[in-house]
Amino acid sequence: MRTIRFVTTDVFTSEPFTGNQLAVCFGAEGLSTETLQAITREFNYSETTFVFEPETPGTTRRVRIFTPGMEVPFAGHPTIGTAHVLVATGEVKPSAEELATGEMTVVLGENVGPVPVRVRLEHGVPTWAQLTTALLPEERVEVSDLDALAHMLSLDPSDILGGTYAPTGASCGLAFQMIALASVDAVSRARLRTDAWERLLGGQWAEWPMVFAMTGGTDAPGLAAHVQGCDIRARVFVPSGGVPEDPATGSANAALAGFLAARTPRDGTLRWEVAQGVEMGRPSRLSIEAHKSGGRINAIRVGGASIVMAEGTMSLR
Repeated sequence: MRTIRFVTTDVFTSEPFTGNQLAVCFGAEGLSTETLQAITREFNYSETTFVFEPETPGTTRRVRIFTPGMEVPFAGHPTIGTAHVLVATGEVKPSAEELATGEMTVVLGENVGPVPVRVRLEHGVPTWAQLTTALLPEERVEVSDLDALAHMLSLDPSDILGGTYAPTGASCGLAFQMIALASVDAVSRARLRTDAWERLLGGQWAEWPMVFAMTGGTDAPGLAAHVQGCDIRARVFVPSGGVPEDPATGSANAALAGFLAARTPRDGTLRWEVAQGVEMGRPSRLSIEAHKSGGRINAIRVGGASIVMAEGTMSLR
């Protein structure tokens, strides 16, 4: 009998039972990809990670990331959550210098390449983490039919912004269709028609829609405290990945940071706070930033808090 140890955590939140759930698994060496996929489906979270000894010099651990439907090369909440769990459980220990400075870096070897994660510490306990993407933003325009996109989202064409903010595929390692909406209300009203999605975006480079709108500094009534004051409200749909809607998507928000920075005519570090998962009852807060110099983006970062929720074992027969 084989035993897998796991730790679950809520990611991109400071409140239990909110954010995006993640299972981090240890002891899966030698198991087939099919078995790792089956374990992922057993948890049935948006994603599950499997942690192995490092394979590449300069990395802390090797990590494979699975949704219930597939393995993905990179994802944000699994990266942030796995780094948090490694430090919180003592799998990776801070040095005396790191304890003194209140900060350490964990480098995860993922299928997209090494992903550094900066972890903040309070008395040696991780409280917040920020990843830097291995890849810089890339964009491709694949779909320009606003009427078709609006139908796919059960919205009116006037709900979708055009011009500079017209729908565009964007990626920092995992591609999403960026769809800027005219209001937070439109974000909340969106309902993905999977048949229309299949016809319009299925099989495209950026097939997973991310809808978002600027909040204008206004919070909706009853909004959870930890997501109040955000600049952006967003939702992400991942139907072909086995995730009808995702409560918090770091990879999509990394792409969003690149999308927004490319349309912001100034250099420096550009920052936004994003609320996602509100409509699902799993409110999540993501801090995204892009650094520009000479009009070029040279770094994308995504950060947030995490909470360890449970630990246990799974027996494989």
